[in-house]
Amino acid sequence: MNDSADTHGGVQAVSARGATRESGVACVLNTIKATPAALWREARDACDDALRRGHVFVAILHGMDAFADERLLADADGQRAARYRRPGDRHNFVLGRNLVHHLVRPRGIPTPCAFSIAPRGKPFLPNAPAYNLSHSGSWVACAVSRDESVGIDVETFARLKDYRDLLAVIAHPAERRYIEQAPSDDRLTLFKRCWTRKEAVLKATGEGLHDALQTMDVCLERNEPVLDHPAPLRLMHLMADQAEATIALALHPSVPGVVVMYVGEPH
Repeated sequence: MNDSADTHGGVQAVSARGATRESGVACVLNTIKATPAALWREARDACDDALRRGHVFVAILHGMDAFADERLLADADGQRAARYRRPGDRHNFVLGRNLVHHLVRPRGIPTPCAFSIAPRGKPFLPNAPAYNLSHSGSWVACAVSRDESVGIDVETFARLKDYRDLLAVIAHPAERRYIEQAPSDDRLTLFKRCWTRKEAVLKATGEGLHDALQTMDVCLERNEPVLDHPAPLRLMHLMADQAEATIALALHPSVPGVVVMYVGEPH
């Protein structure tokens, strides 16, 4: 796998190419040389190209508060943004709406765009690709797909105290055994993988978190499992198990590839 990075004007794009033998699906992460002035245009072009090829497109923003533009919000969303007490939470909400505006909204449709709600509560834009949003800390992620079965979860776990207190609540018996039998240095990482996989699955199905998390086995022993319950879904990790964030993606198994654009503050 070859990795490369380009930095322009404080915006960094990271890329790689690879395929897993376990899944047989190519995971394509294309380098995008983004400048602040052209970020949204280049992201939209990359998204449209990925969707034309039947791939899922994922944009991951890190520390990009300056790109939060409240002028693109509908009145109801503007009021919702104003209710956030923490500036970081408000920026993440606005950035999420901005990502949908720039990546998902059909070209030529005026702004602000009105969101609709599916029967299970999952928001969508009429006559547009499916999408899913997640944010945690200074991270915001948006997955876009032609197939409605797409979910993404990014977690920093900044408020996590002792993961062992949550194992009985979220872990399937097989998952719990796998975590408890793993080397002690790996257990927290496995818990984070378990949590983000489950939330990505439930976001893909539109169910949200519920009380039966322990009935779902997300196959922690496999790097890229394909589930048949609660729906046919492939699980992938993007920037998996980083010290600061863990990101999981759930998508339909028939999707032939994924394109990921990472845009973050320089280190």
